[in-house]
Amino acid sequence: MYRLDLEDNSLSFEGRRHEPLSLECNFVGFCSQCEGDLSSIAYYRICGSWAVAARCRGCGKLFVLRFDRSWSIEEESELGAGLCEGSSFEPPRASRLNDLSREELEAVFTPAELRDMERCERGEAYTRQNLYRARAKYDKFERLFGVRIDI
Repeated sequence: MYRLDLEDNSLSFEGRRHEPLSLECNFVGFCSQCEGDLSSIAYYRICGSWAVAARCRGCGKLFVLRFDRSWSIEEESELGAGLCEGSSFEPPRASRLNDLSREELEAVFTPAELRDMERCERGEAYTRQNLYRARAKYDKFERLFGVRIDI
């Protein structure tokens, strides 16, 4: 079983702790649960192969993807997540647009993206491309303000 420490992004596997080699956020595939986009959290080198911790943007589940040296997929497993003892880290809370500061939202999203995010949240017609662009910025917003947007 793989386990991700949410505080420092270290990965535990077979009793060993692996530090991330990169914290780059990239599209790495599709979720096997809901078919949403998987975004990388961190990259690791384990036993001569690569492991990528990823989060689904759709359902929020965590996965670890194992790749061989030529980056061919070998395994996909659900990833357990937790905190090391004594940690004060709090996972980001999910939030709706109405609960967030307009100033924070405008720091990351364009007016068109905000307009269509609000329309989508209300169930009204929106421009899909603006919503796609906004969703690509959700991780940046979460990193900056510690809040995960849930639309």
